[in-house]
Amino acid sequence: MNFKKKSLFLNFSGYTIINLLNSLTPFIILPILTWNLSSNDIGVIDLFTTSTFFLTPIIGLCIIQSISKLYFTIENRKKYISVVFTCILILGVGSTLLSILGTYTFNIFDLNTDKKQLVILIVFYVFLNLIIEGFLILKRNEENLKQFAIIRLSKAGLDIILSIIFLSLYNNYNVRIFSLFSSSFLSALFIGYLLLKDKSITFLIDKKLVNKILIYSSPLILHTFFNNILNYADRYFINDYLGTAQLGKYSVIYQLCMVMSLLITSFSMAWTPYFMKNMAIDKKGFMIIFNKTFKYYSLSILIFGIIIYFIMPLIYKFYVGEDYKVENTIYLALLSGYFFQGLYRFKVNQLFFEEKTGWIASLSFISALINIILNFYLIPKWGLFGAAFATLVSYIVLYTILELLLSKILNDDL
Repeated sequence: MNFKKKSLFLNFSGYTIINLLNSLTPFIILPILTWNLSSNDIGVIDLFTTSTFFLTPIIGLCIIQSISKLYFTIENRKKYISVVFTCILILGVGSTLLSILGTYTFNIFDLNTDKKQLVILIVFYVFLNLIIEGFLILKRNEENLKQFAIIRLSKAGLDIILSIIFLSLYNNYNVRIFSLFSSSFLSALFIGYLLLKDKSITFLIDKKLVNKILIYSSPLILHTFFNNILNYADRYFINDYLGTAQLGKYSVIYQLCMVMSLLITSFSMAWTPYFMKNMAIDKKGFMIIFNKTFKYYSLSILIFGIIIYFIMPLIYKFYVGEDYKVENTIYLALLSGYFFQGLYRFKVNQLFFEEKTGWIASLSFISALINIILNFYLIPKWGLFGAAFATLVSYIVLYTILELLLSKILNDDL
């Protein structure tokens, strides 16, 4: 069977270039932040973005994640997409209104005016990004590289331009948050225009479709929440045990190590719809390509991680600044953690295809629990290395359990 390898290669190349340009955003902005703001300010910005990650599955109920699979299995795609974006609109607007009522009308949170406004801003920011990411997943499935590129790159470009302008005028972390919000707002506004222009996508609620979507996505709420704990809970421990300034340093090295996720994410963007589509056509036959691809993929991300490790001192010296430098054991642990995360993200697609999202949530819970326990004990003793080491161990455990699960559950079927 011809699985259109050329299509995969072209998509991978396209998404790699787009994702490279998009991923350059934090790296372009990073030295501007380190030159103009204190490590304490950078720590505050990191707490803002971390809070949005935790709220995303709660507000969006992981409905947009269903597009990756159900888009290929539901016959009436336009009706399904209409229901998805209608649900996002209702959830987003409803959450924003509740945050306004909760902070101002009922005064649930004992916060000053600035913090109340920040809470509302975080909730609305999450809503905007649900629209953006949902639309991007849709365009990726449609293999519409042009619209995908326009949205992804214009948002990144706006973020860079606004950050450079405002940070050159004001040495305040609020302007970085304003830049993040503004670029998302304008991008979501443009997507809204495109959706309204597409007459086949309408405001629609279909109970059967909503139930089907929620059956698939509801376990992913826990999965995403626990996965965010694995990735970002250490920020709160560092802030509490070591202080916001140390969190700023950790945020910088974490962002530098995230360059490894470029290869992982770029491949995933092209591979996931390709995998889902061909597994639906011939599951048994496609597994030959799956296993062969995994070998080359694993070797690629390993080599990439080694290269990043050896050039990291140069990045600190010539780009970020020596003031933010940390021990090499910290970024070795983080890069190793990203390697196992990459292996997990490749293999977990098998569980997504089989719609075993409950198992995925269980895996995320186990790894998140291990991560919290390790952070609690290791950060006070080992400092930033404790956080990095906790991340590494958690991802090793996550990937190991996944492999055991696949060998026991899916071997007969696949």
